[in-house]
Amino acid sequence: MLYFSYELDGIDPPQCLKDANRILKGAPKAVEDIQIHVKQDDSHAFVHIYEGGCKLTIIIEKSHGNLEVKRNGVVVSGGLLGNMDTVIPRVQVRGFRTKGSNDAFVRLNFPLNDGDAFYGLGDKSGKPDRFGRRLRMYNKDSLAYDASFSDPLYKSIPFFIRQNRSQQTVVGYYFPQSLINVFDFGQESPFYTYVELEDGPVGYYLLCGDSYRDILHTYCSITGFAQLPPLFSFGFFGSSMNYVEPEDAAQRILAYFSDVESHQIPCEGMYVSSGYLKADDGNRYAFFWNKKKFPDYATYLSNLHDRGYNLTMNIKPGILTTHPWYDELASKGYFVHDDQGRPLVEFYWGGEASFIDFSNPEAKRWWKDQLKDKYISHGCTGIWNDNNEFEIEDPDTEAFKVRTLLSLQMVEASYEAFNEMEPDKRHWIYTRSGYAGIQKYARTWSGDNTSTWRTLLYNQYQSIGLGLSGLPFYGHDLGGFFGDIPSEELLVRSCQSAVFQPRFVIHSWRSDGNPTEPWTYPESFETIRYFIREHYRFMPYIYSTAYEAATTGTPMDRPLFLEFSEDPQVPTDQVAMMFGPSVLKLMVVHPGERCLDVYLPEGSRWYDPETCRICVGGRTITFDIPMDQNRYLAKVPSVIPTSENCTTLANGWFDSLVFHIYPGEEECRYRYFEDDGQTSLDKGEYALVDITVGPQSVHVVLSHVVQPLDGRFVTLSLPRGFSFQDGADICSVRLTASGVTLPFSGAYREGL
Repeated sequence: MLYFSYELDGIDPPQCLKDANRILKGAPKAVEDIQIHVKQDDSHAFVHIYEGGCKLTIIIEKSHGNLEVKRNGVVVSGGLLGNMDTVIPRVQVRGFRTKGSNDAFVRLNFPLNDGDAFYGLGDKSGKPDRFGRRLRMYNKDSLAYDASFSDPLYKSIPFFIRQNRSQQTVVGYYFPQSLINVFDFGQESPFYTYVELEDGPVGYYLLCGDSYRDILHTYCSITGFAQLPPLFSFGFFGSSMNYVEPEDAAQRILAYFSDVESHQIPCEGMYVSSGYLKADDGNRYAFFWNKKKFPDYATYLSNLHDRGYNLTMNIKPGILTTHPWYDELASKGYFVHDDQGRPLVEFYWGGEASFIDFSNPEAKRWWKDQLKDKYISHGCTGIWNDNNEFEIEDPDTEAFKVRTLLSLQMVEASYEAFNEMEPDKRHWIYTRSGYAGIQKYARTWSGDNTSTWRTLLYNQYQSIGLGLSGLPFYGHDLGGFFGDIPSEELLVRSCQSAVFQPRFVIHSWRSDGNPTEPWTYPESFETIRYFIREHYRFMPYIYSTAYEAATTGTPMDRPLFLEFSEDPQVPTDQVAMMFGPSVLKLMVVHPGERCLDVYLPEGSRWYDPETCRICVGGRTITFDIPMDQNRYLAKVPSVIPTSENCTTLANGWFDSLVFHIYPGEEECRYRYFEDDGQTSLDKGEYALVDITVGPQSVHVVLSHVVQPLDGRFVTLSLPRGFSFQDGADICSVRLTASGVTLPFSGAYREGL
């Protein structure tokens, strides 16, 4: 990684931005075995860095300070901006002081090349490639947003990946500033892209590597790798504002759990919306339970916990001025304040409110104590940080300059509260809003989407964007949160899309009081339950993919145009994408359609479990996608673990385990992860199984040994046309540290 810092004349950033810069910048790890050589001529300085067989050359133009970076002789960033015949900026970095004030803004320009594509920046709308977009960088409460073009949305991650497939280059940019106005990816001009930020400090990381995986790994090494959430959080959950808004909220929640039990639907618990805090005057007062709805909330929560249900409680950082505690909190200085030290008052849900100042250690401690007293001590296993965009609108305050960091500090408080009470466990923290580094503490989702087909389509693109922003644990409100009740077809297709997702939640708010539920359409109930059960059947694969994401930075959703960057024909807006290393998920996102056209990359091979045939890459193939089937392809070669009878995630040691083996001409290696589902990874109480699949044999070894997986028997399953030496296509293997190698033979049927 390279960090470029600029000192601009007359621009001395305020202390709040210097502090923010330290929070976002992190502490990059020292890199060993680097050789640096510097030479100069009259107009340029040359810096050559040699690391691990890679040569980076930094060329600095002395007259303007322009930068050009080459990797093994190929330009990956910077260079000449325009020429004598183009009227465009010639300088890469410009700083301007606003007349009559101490404010300044800084603009960083980067040359554009034909074929450049840009990915990242968080849950931005539109297609994965941000080229041609100008995107703002602050967090916004975006009820009923249009996922195809609305901007800004809930999260603003100042990191993006720049790929050029024709030049076979990929590079990442991370800007550790809290006050960035806009990223422009070629909308203003076809010759350059730019970043505009205010006041400073001015600098950015340039992240180089062989692939997008290298870029993400380096980004996470700076800002923090994603916390692996507890296993149960990947299961199916109930959720709707309509459960908790009415006076009989307690009864409605219990009724929901009775319904899922009677319908035999796997269910781990509920996302409990903020209606439990809604007072008689219609306002929601943080930490003030409505005693009419929940006379003894402590016992109520404990009883549900004892039944095995996990609850994450919705809590908001805005304290209404009518809140019974408002004056006391204001007198203690716990609120974000204006430049005169008075509580900053902004419009909020329900009226005017002030935000808790999570940069104040005393305010943060008070908040954590409330979380412990009201929720964690009574068995709540999660905290849902909601409406935490901190939309501070007064640009003349210091708080405005660091508003994007407050959501990060809020979820840090939630994480610390759990960690102080349960230090050996992983924690279920959710957040709607965030900035760089949010992945260290919390999972997220795409916010208050709508019940439309357009939303279903563009939410899939948002999945890619979140993963390429270092946020692998995402989700969407299936069926749509806001608007009319989804059509039967839309609800079914939404649930079909969630089989291979890290979050399976049907969440809604309906003005008529009727939530969207798995049994909303009786004729489709069996199909939706089937998709939920399929999600659980593939949970060993989903969970191992999550472990890989948390430890390497590689996203769970993996677009083909990055996985197979050498093929320029792979579309960047193709809905079919890989989930983990082995699965290519197929889904329909348009009404009335029953088929999907998928371009498979040149040189790739895929096994279709439905037809039991091989699909060869380098062409577009049409697949049937019935309403009632989970359709996917398995990469060849690959391994996909499943648990055929999984119905609960209370414990991560799966009762049954099947490794589906898909051999190929090349060797593949797959690492399977399993643990109890909740213990902190640093305790080492997990198992790793390494599976090597060659053209004619499979080797299975328990590489990280821990009970109870040690010595357990698992099943290996080959596809049709293959068999082990005894002629069967399945066999039982005992897992040990010494491992076992099993030969097999066979061949696929080619074509469709």
